[in-house]
Amino acid sequence: MLHILTVFAQTMPAMPASSGWLAIAVLLLLGAAAFIDARTGRIPDPIIFAGVLLTTATQGFLVDWPFAARCLMIALIAGFLPYLVNLLWYRWKKRDALGMGDAKWTILAVACFGPAPAFIAWFLGAWLGLGWLGLMKIRRRSMTYIHFAPFLMGGLLAGIYWLWPQ
Repeated sequence: MLHILTVFAQTMPAMPASSGWLAIAVLLLLGAAAFIDARTGRIPDPIIFAGVLLTTATQGFLVDWPFAARCLMIALIAGFLPYLVNLLWYRWKKRDALGMGDAKWTILAVACFGPAPAFIAWFLGAWLGLGWLGLMKIRRRSMTYIHFAPFLMGGLLAGIYWLWPQ
């Protein structure tokens, strides 16, 4: 069991080996948010905010508070980027491109795992989403939008596995 926690702790930058439980907890929260998004089209704020609070507090107590503040600042900037893309898209096309649940989901993912796995999650999630739309088109099902968090979750898991293969 300790070996599994050590492996999960390696997925989080600069965290001690005893903090693997945090990675597992955040993955469960992100997975729950993705599941809820797939079913309802909404990512619940309490899940994301609880995860960000848990992550920031754990980083503050186990490493130090300036490190936790840096991680939170990077996460907020990463969450602001999808918001900015959506704002620009809305001004151009007069409709939303992304839901803001995706931005909140990104904040939690970056706060815990850093920007690299989240970037991979967005890249792979976009390709998975395009594949899903193609599959729906082949099945002749009309879709105007997709719930993106499940694809982000798949991309994050692949990114974590790819960056930390041990």
